[in-house]
Amino acid sequence: MPLHNEGGPAAAPAAPDPAAEPDVLEQLMFPPASLDPYPLYERLRAEHPVYRSRFGAYLVSRYDDVAHVLKHHELFPGVPEEEMARMFPQGVGHQAYEVLVTSLVGSNPPKHTRLRGLVGSEFTARRVGGLRGGIEELADRLVDGLAERLRSGETVDLHRAVSVPMPLHVMSDLLGVPHAERERLAVLVPAMMNVVDPAARPEAVAAADAAFHELGAFFDELVAQRRRAPADDLISALVSVHDGDADRLGPGELRTLLFTLWSAGFETTATGIDNAVVALTREPGHRRWLAAGEKEALAFVDETLRHDPSVQVAPGIRVAAEDVELSGTKIPAGSHVRLMLGAASRDPEVYPEPDRFDPARTGTVPLSFGSGIHYCLGAGLSRLEMSVLLPRLHRALPGLVAAGPPGRRRSVPLRDFESLMVRLEK
Repeated sequence: MPLHNEGGPAAAPAAPDPAAEPDVLEQLMFPPASLDPYPLYERLRAEHPVYRSRFGAYLVSRYDDVAHVLKHHELFPGVPEEEMARMFPQGVGHQAYEVLVTSLVGSNPPKHTRLRGLVGSEFTARRVGGLRGGIEELADRLVDGLAERLRSGETVDLHRAVSVPMPLHVMSDLLGVPHAERERLAVLVPAMMNVVDPAARPEAVAAADAAFHELGAFFDELVAQRRRAPADDLISALVSVHDGDADRLGPGELRTLLFTLWSAGFETTATGIDNAVVALTREPGHRRWLAAGEKEALAFVDETLRHDPSVQVAPGIRVAAEDVELSGTKIPAGSHVRLMLGAASRDPEVYPEPDRFDPARTGTVPLSFGSGIHYCLGAGLSRLEMSVLLPRLHRALPGLVAAGPPGRRRSVPLRDFESLMVRLEK
């Protein structure tokens, strides 16, 4: 089925015409594209690599174009807050919305440079490497628990038993979130995200507010505790920056940073772990990469992130600062631009046989974690967690197989999971 698209300036976001062919963003919300978006991405790259969505943005799908936008933040800055208000009118006036639209991901220099510098020192290679011992202990504990259940004959949801707890506990340890609160706070993140869903019903926005207030109250109390008695964690470090120089990190910025780190700190890594397990169960021959050594395990991780990236649409909406042409299509100044990372990750111009899972690939760096000033701060930590966990999972459970199709959430930006049932092969 060809994709019909119109040229010209981007229209304001509007409800689609029911008589017309569904917009690409609509197609991604429902089967078959919600289950497997890659055939749709293939047609998008071939027919309309710069696709004007009826929801008010140009969707960029070829690797070189996506990389160009990411590299040139001055030509494609984040959307101003007043424009975000027009895009998501249902969220305006809600505190959850204010936090999400003023986060690090959507900000521009000099604000972005200042905030990223405050947090970035905690995600250096040396700091991340220092977490390895704790990550290894956690991975051993989670895999041992899973193995015990599977060997007793259970069918287990690996997503809930391993994939989510692994990054959740790592990020919680980094921030200083107590064990007793972690699972309760984790479920608040999806509820908060409803406030930036254009189709969100009033009850969903109300639920986002409730989640925001619950999470906010927790962080306010934790900040107060760390102010009284600092600990060796990231929250204590950020409190020190705020109290030592209020011009560098204001109270609202401190809270927004904590929300951003918490919401981004585990869901994408959990999805990466799930996708890696799916790849293993579908193509058992690739398990040799997890038995060979650390370098090979990292190659397997990187191919997982390329082949089926957790983040399919880059967070943050860009806006063209001037008229620009990508793949022969003119994007007028002021137009919104969304980056289709999932489509770029399988561009055949960059990756030969892009649908084939091949950890031996070398050369072009995947865009799974973004690029340029918005390159994901937690990329090194995520890769470390996956490269530590997956070999242990393989060694302990070489007979691991799928016990049914993965349960996917209905989400366009994230290709994440609700469940991943596994068992041991008999």
